[in-house]
Amino acid sequence: MNHAVKLLKKEKLTPDIFGLTLERPTGFSFSPGQYVEFTMDRRGLPSETTPLSLVGLNSDPELHLALKSHNDRNDITTHIKWLEEGDVVHISDPKDEVIYRGPGVFIAGGTGITPFMAIFRQLQKDGQLKGNMLLFANKRGDDICFEGELHHMFGTKVISILALEDRPRNAAGEIDLGFMRKHVQDLDQPFYVCGPEPFVNSVRDVLAEMGVDESRVSLYFWRELAQTHEGQESAN
Repeated sequence: MNHAVKLLKKEKLTPDIFGLTLERPTGFSFSPGQYVEFTMDRRGLPSETTPLSLVGLNSDPELHLALKSHNDRNDITTHIKWLEEGDVVHISDPKDEVIYRGPGVFIAGGTGITPFMAIFRQLQKDGQLKGNMLLFANKRGDDICFEGELHHMFGTKVISILALEDRPRNAAGEIDLGFMRKHVQDLDQPFYVCGPEPFVNSVRDVLAEMGVDESRVSLYFWRELAQTHEGQESAN
């Protein structure tokens, strides 16, 4: 079902990631880890659809989503900057993305953090976040979305790593074999990996080299455009 709703608020979460607050359709319910297909309905803007993660709680009165804007594309991710509060947008019913299988290691690359946020927020609300760990890779400090909230949630159980910048609060480099062996000793737990395809494939290979059984690994290739969105993939 398609729902026409108003944009209540648009804010910058990072220089190129927008947080969107939408009206909540009557009877709309979702599970943490789900997403919606999002379409703008503003004159002069493209009508293509993109998948957006639901990053808030199901108990919130509004819907909260996040989207990365790309200035080098002539598509919905570019034109989001012209969307104004009060504009009408369209969303689908929620669809499955990340399925939580119990405490484990979440590994996110860039905007790959967004499908995890509703899960983290719900677990924290329920007092069940303990036992989870987050490894979060970005290029620079300004790219880190939800940084303060994640550190508040996880404390020492979040490790943020930057590829192109040195900051005292962050590790430097990439999520490679040496990094994983240093920070993860228990291989008999779930591993949730989400991000761009090259990132996800690299982490998958690292986990395999460590000896993690593929049945414990859930891979999510996050694509900005709906026509290339693949959702959950097998670990094969």
